[in-house]
Amino acid sequence: MPKKTRNQESSAGDLTTQIAEKVFGWKNIHDHEGQLVGKKQDKLGRWRFARVPDYSGDPSQGYAIDERMKELGRWDQYMRELDRLTKSNSLPREWATPEQRSSAAIKVVTIKRIK
Repeated sequence: MPKKTRNQESSAGDLTTQIAEKVFGWKNIHDHEGQLVGKKQDKLGRWRFARVPDYSGDPSQGYAIDERMKELGRWDQYMRELDRLTKSNSLPREWATPEQRSSAAIKVVTIKRIK
């Protein structure tokens, strides 16, 4: 397996940071001893210190993005954006990479809703 260059690692970290902040609502995300850490709310609404999952690299965390988009009520927009991204690579949307899922979610969340 080829090693990631420093640029690829930092861009993956930036994408993970954006997903954690904009989609999952994390705060104070920073690098601590080589790992991304931040604060997230627990079920009772208290802010807890935790390690940020690798949303843009781990396929199982990519599916967590899908579930979160359903919770936010942005599922249809997210699916349209994911279709657009995967069609450019001639893939079905079910085969989308975690990076593609992350990019689609960030784009959908940052677009203002029209009511």
